Amino acid sequence: MLLSGPDRQTVQPDPKRLSEVLDAVDRVLVFCHMNPDPDSIASGLAMKHLLERRFGKEAVLTYRGIIGRAQNRQMVRLLVPELTRFTDIDEYDFGAAVLVDAQPQFGFNQEDLEELDVPVQVCIDHHPFVDSTASVPYHDVRPDVGATSTIMTSYLRLFSLEPTQAVATALYYGIRTDTLGLTRRTGDMDREAWEYLLPIVDHEIIQAIEAPPLSREYFQDLRDAIESARIYGNLVVSHLGKLPYPDMVAEIADLLLKLESASWSVCMGWFDKLTYVSVRTEDPEGDAGVFVREVVREMGRAGGHNTMAAARIPMADGSPEEYERIRRELMKRILEKISVAEEEGVQLVA
Repeated sequence: MLLSGPDRQTVQPDPKRLSEVLDAVDRVLVFCHMNPDPDSIASGLAMKHLLERRFGKEAVLTYRGIIGRAQNRQMVRLLVPELTRFTDIDEYDFGAAVLVDAQPQFGFNQEDLEELDVPVQVCIDHHPFVDSTASVPYHDVRPDVGATSTIMTSYLRLFSLEPTQAVATALYYGIRTDTLGLTRRTGDMDREAWEYLLPIVDHEIIQAIEAPPLSREYFQDLRDAIESARIYGNLVVSHLGKLPYPDMVAEIADLLLKLESASWSVCMGWFDKLTYVSVRTEDPEGDAGVFVREVVREMGRAGGHNTMAAARIPMADGSPEEYERIRRELMKRILEKISVAEEEGVQLVA
């Protein structure tokens, strides 16, 4: 099991300690999680803003993986053009790394920094606490907060640093997407951040992000996802096969949860020698993070929150045949967990 530490960590932000940790560092690498979503991108942008404006550091914002979802690409184009793919960085001379919306061994490839001999000095996240994070000199992990963007908004306010309109708009969108507009896993801190950011937000950019142009291939993938979907009681499952980008499984899981009879959705597919699984639930007694960890177990890495979770399963050769074997095993475990037979499933659309 990947997430073996406590689900919750009581945190008191410590500006003095944060300053001490970064004091001797001139150049900082700010890392979003793999295949970053709006919350991770926005949190990274806010951290870069804080490091440059309050700490006088040179900060480079980076990521691994693919930004595939049309809305996320639009966000980067309009708000975060400085976001740089890790392999495209010109000079890898950094004194420290900061993780946002990720933790060592969760959502992040630790080997990247080990090869460069760059220590992770700061970690800000809202996912369940991972044991390895305890070794990070400054870590602020709050699973009871709806978005890492909320935490980063609090840091800007703590350091009396007003966000630029681009930073505020990005943070607002990060909170908006991770909490579904304050309807999912939302607390007082999320609402306070939302209200603080709202007057600064560029709403025309938000509208442009949420309504990006979509390719013909997107609609073909959407058709395949719907045609493959099967309903098992209050659970709907879709298998996408080879993915155009990893985020597609999360996008489809979000969509399928809107089915009126569904309180759980699962979507899976493979991309570049990894099988991706996304789980969503609206069941007040359910826990998507526990569900996906109990299903995946030794097959790969899994974790998340009570309403949304994900897993990545390594593949030996990344072939359709290997994916099919993994898919069948996952479905076997899922159906055993919910005590439903395969033949009881019905197609979403005929």
